[in-house]
Amino acid sequence: MPMSSWQMHAVATYMRLMRRPRTYATASTAAAWMARPKQMPDPPERLNRRHRVSRSVIDDFAVYTVTAERSPTTRTGSTIYVHGGGYVNEIHRQHWKLVADIADATGQAVQVPIYGLAPQHHAEQAITFLQAVLIRASADGPIYLAGDSSGAGLALAATQTWIAAGGTPPAGLTLISPWLDIALTNPGIAAIEPRDPWLAVPGLRECGKAWAANVPLDDPRVSPICGQLTSLPPIDLYIGDRDIFLPDSRRLRDTLPPEGLNYHEQPGGIHVYPLLPTPEARATRPTLLAHITEALDGPNDDHH
Repeated sequence: MPMSSWQMHAVATYMRLMRRPRTYATASTAAAWMARPKQMPDPPERLNRRHRVSRSVIDDFAVYTVTAERSPTTRTGSTIYVHGGGYVNEIHRQHWKLVADIADATGQAVQVPIYGLAPQHHAEQAITFLQAVLIRASADGPIYLAGDSSGAGLALAATQTWIAAGGTPPAGLTLISPWLDIALTNPGIAAIEPRDPWLAVPGLRECGKAWAANVPLDDPRVSPICGQLTSLPPIDLYIGDRDIFLPDSRRLRDTLPPEGLNYHEQPGGIHVYPLLPTPEARATRPTLLAHITEALDGPNDDHH
């Protein structure tokens, strides 16, 4: 495969021309974006065609459970998918597509917690909500956490909090373009930012401050790379080399023991590239799904 496909170039061009100027270019564009009315987070209607979709409520927040129509109802265990969006954007159809793919691949439920978004909601509330989701999910069998962008950061932070409180570590973690340091302090970001067609530091920092609220920016609940990185489950990480989250992903790679991390760095890949309509994403998806499936098919008895 060439450095990047024409489809990746097309998506990158769209992001640079349309999305970045409206959202992350400056602190003021980010503030305006955050202030817009939030949309309903309901799953798309077409998800119901081949999947069973149910909705429950924990701590006043919705949790959707998605299962493939032909999946045996006797299988225990589930994946918890934490969607991205800079902590300010609603769940998107690309997220639901990946959720459906995970449900199809594993034959098990995928739980999608709809956490509150900044500036109305904040990190402490989301961590508490996810602990409640983990308590309920772990009672039914092994659990696996996955997320993209801010959702990947939140999934890692929630896992660290869960383990610190004595919870059984999840079977694994999939982190797609994780936002690991809410303040974006890594000096390596400056060299990547001009090549990133989507994300920009000023707007992301504005979103990050709103999300952190009263939590210090180096607190692991908002910057999990500052937290405990031992005792974590196996991590499967995907990052493009045109993503300003790359330096912190490399830092995580260099901090964790090699056996604790499968690290995938895509040449020419932009932010959350495994979710995009590109050949690179299609090539990645089987590896990503296999990691989740194999982890959940592991020694299930250890999780009961």
